[in-house]
Amino acid sequence: MTDTLTTGSLLSRARLLTQLLPGAVACRRTAAHAWGLQAMPDGTRQEEWPVELAIPIHLDVPGSQVYELSLPPADTTTFRGTRLTTPERTALDCAQTLPRIEGIAIVDQFLRRGVKIAGLRTRAVPLTHLLQTLDMADSGAASPRESRLRVAFMEAGLPRPATQIHVPLPGARHAYLDMGWPDHHLAVEYDGREHHSSPADRTRDATRRASLKSVGWHVIPVRRDVVPARMGDLLEQVANSLIERGWRPHPDQTTRILSRIRAARRNPNHRPRRRTP
Repeated sequence: MTDTLTTGSLLSRARLLTQLLPGAVACRRTAAHAWGLQAMPDGTRQEEWPVELAIPIHLDVPGSQVYELSLPPADTTTFRGTRLTTPERTALDCAQTLPRIEGIAIVDQFLRRGVKIAGLRTRAVPLTHLLQTLDMADSGAASPRESRLRVAFMEAGLPRPATQIHVPLPGARHAYLDMGWPDHHLAVEYDGREHHSSPADRTRDATRRASLKSVGWHVIPVRRDVVPARMGDLLEQVANSLIERGWRPHPDQTTRILSRIRAARRNPNHRPRRRTP
């Protein structure tokens, strides 16, 4: 039985455990994964991730991370044969317990699937830090990497970027930019491997960005290998580009940005510690 509990897909293990253990509910990243989100940290295989369970009593379960917690019935449901937290409760748990940059990447995905930010904020009212985290969420993020990039900019002291920016182009064409600052005609786009790796992809990107340049936009492309390895360089490039295009940071913003750039260059692989409730 122990082998069954510790091997196999995360979803199959979560399903088995919640069927075997009365009152056990899959939660946090496990629940987000069960809802179909990209919830695992980069480089982590979901087969190796422990099943996160909320259980009303203290219990040691092989292959699991157990939280002694009794959940209200309204916060639990059954999906694909697995007892788990509802999308709203899962989003709140991830926002509250994960490093902010990871929690928001999950909240953004839930927002794109129909979870309402107003409902999350109402439940978060007693928790100032959680409200501050939810304020940084944005349903316009098209991928977790875009979410993480947006949050990294904000936490570094840069202005909040807009998402999915519509830009009319010559010839009755148009473009949507991942994120950017419309007042300064500056955008940042994440070039993932899936749609930006072939020669045809690169030709299309170059043509599109030439068109954007013709209407005054400057686009900074970000490849997968830039984050986190060269995050300090990217922060400096974006900050300098914003300043060149008219942004005037306050002295405290400048101090914060410079501090984040130095920190990123000292330890490019740093990941914020996971918070516990």
